[in-house]
Amino acid sequence: MEQFLATTATGPSVLHLEGLLRAALFRKGAELVGYLLQAAADQIDAVYQPSSGDTFKGRTAIECHGLFGRFRLVRNYYYSSARGGHYPADAALGLEVGHTPALVRLASLEGADESSFLKAEQHLRETGGIQLEARQIQRLVQRVGPTAQAWQQREYKPGQATKTSVPIMYVSADGTGVPMRKEELAGRAGKQTDGKAKTRQAYLGCVFTQHGTDAKGRPVRDWASTTYLSSLENSAAFGSMLRGEALRRGMASAGQVVLLIDGAPGLEHMGRDSFKDATQIVDFYHATEHASRVLVAWLGSPEHPD
Repeated sequence: MEQFLATTATGPSVLHLEGLLRAALFRKGAELVGYLLQAAADQIDAVYQPSSGDTFKGRTAIECHGLFGRFRLVRNYYYSSARGGHYPADAALGLEVGHTPALVRLASLEGADESSFLKAEQHLRETGGIQLEARQIQRLVQRVGPTAQAWQQREYKPGQATKTSVPIMYVSADGTGVPMRKEELAGRAGKQTDGKAKTRQAYLGCVFTQHGTDAKGRPVRDWASTTYLSSLENSAAFGSMLRGEALRRGMASAGQVVLLIDGAPGLEHMGRDSFKDATQIVDFYHATEHASRVLVAWLGSPEHPD
């Protein structure tokens, strides 16, 4: 408080006050998270049954990083010639090299664009008071990326589908060009005057449900109902991935399946191949975009009326 009062006449006191308050709350938050995770780690270690060949090497401390800051965690360490060293509590708690799942998720979202790790560092610090260096964010993204990609590409097997049926299941897909390094574009035709490519097509998709409406009667997406997929493969491979996820989500028992796309021929063909019984609808943004072109052709441009 003395620091705040001292800056009242000379600096941005309110900004300073909020920064001090956030730091104080985060310290307590980190202490609480550390206390809870330590209790969970102790319980996990107490019931863990070592595999054949595992040798207990003692208790090891690590400085963990979470949304509220750093805290100390002590857990059991095992070693075997077959699998090397491992910490059962780390695996059970979902820690990635000492980073909590919530922090890894946020860092991955911020660092999704490989050219913006420094921007991600600055954004996390300014908006959330989270101290993660750009190279740490890069390592986390590179560490969890292959696992996430393997999860997206897992093969659908009968019996995996959710047992809960829904009246309508929505599937959405879109594609966009993503700038890539030269080695990633070797042998690919492009739209440049020399025939070379500067981007690769990336496909994004999601599966979700929405059954409620807001006060104005507009549909509201069901809480935590959305799963996302992405791919740099062709539209056919992406369509197969998206169909597998929809089947896992219970598409076979859904009353109706709606495919939301932008109307591009590639996605339209993908929809017919992977979701042949679905109702294809051009999403609202692209529908209005197409409608605006029709209006301009019919009535003329507002800037250059006929």
